[in-house]
Amino acid sequence: MQYMPRYIAPVFLVMTFIVLLCAGCTSPSGIPSGTPAATPSPAGNLSLAPLALNPADLPAGFVQQSGRYKSPDEVSAAAKYLGWQQGYVANFTSAGNVSSGTTTITQTITQYNTTNMTELVGIVSANEEQHTGLGFIALDPPSGIPGARAINAIVVNISGSSSSVGGGILPVAQATSAPVTGYMEVIFGKGQVFEVIRMTGPGAQYNTLAALAQTAYAKSG
Repeated sequence: MQYMPRYIAPVFLVMTFIVLLCAGCTSPSGIPSGTPAATPSPAGNLSLAPLALNPADLPAGFVQQSGRYKSPDEVSAAAKYLGWQQGYVANFTSAGNVSSGTTTITQTITQYNTTNMTELVGIVSANEEQHTGLGFIALDPPSGIPGARAINAIVVNISGSSSSVGGGILPVAQATSAPVTGYMEVIFGKGQVFEVIRMTGPGAQYNTLAALAQTAYAKSG
């Protein structure tokens, strides 16, 4: 593993991809248990729901909380200009024990009218680093997924120390003031399908996340 360099991305790109990807990438607290039915697929040449992970793909203890298509109203005009066609989000949680808290897996699947996913993966990965209160470590991407990026986002405490998801430690020199929630994430594309799979919480493990990304990649055809 190595620390990822900082990028100074144009404001337009930062806002575009944060709006595009972060909507639906976090799971709100208090979601009732169960597996709600997915909303109908919008018109398009791809059906994204079958590409989503299902409970059988996940480790024991995870329960699906939601699976739905995104409304076009949730997506920025800039994202649509870049070729956004449709999006689907699935959320899974594992309660763990009382003291450790909840672990969440969020899968965001997007169809674009372009197959140039390598460029999108690189820009999105770079713009992830704009979040205040987080330090970023590049992880070895899952094998068998060409062009994938993997990130460990570490919460940096005001005191200058850091806490991590998955055991990484950020140098004190990169400490910032506004700690937020850390996460692990794999970003990849295949054909017209762009995916972000994020794992957050005390039970986050990169080997689990990598295996889920490989499963999702295989589903995309």
